[in-house]
Amino acid sequence: MIKFAEYVKHSLTEPLLLVYLYKKVEDGKVVAAFRIQMYRNMAFVVYEDDKLKGGEVVDVMTGSVESVVKAIEKYYEKDVDDLVIYGEENYVN
Repeated sequence: MIKFAEYVKHSLTEPLLLVYLYKKVEDGKVVAAFRIQMYRNMAFVVYEDDKLKGGEVVDVMTGSVESVVKAIEKYYEKDVDDLVIYGEENYVN
């Protein structure tokens, strides 16, 4: 489910759209997260687990809302995970 969505203006070097997808287990503990960052011409998916060894880029795609939606569909489990979205109003909608 979408846990939180916020319209924000990006500043220098920040992404136009930023999505956090928190992977959870049955008791609600966050065990991993995907961070999807969309810039003007490119988007990245970064994965990190709860071992805190640092993030790993797992996907690189074109910078479009359609690419971000496909990445969310690929990694998101609707019944378990939380989705947090930050970005420019026209991208968040």
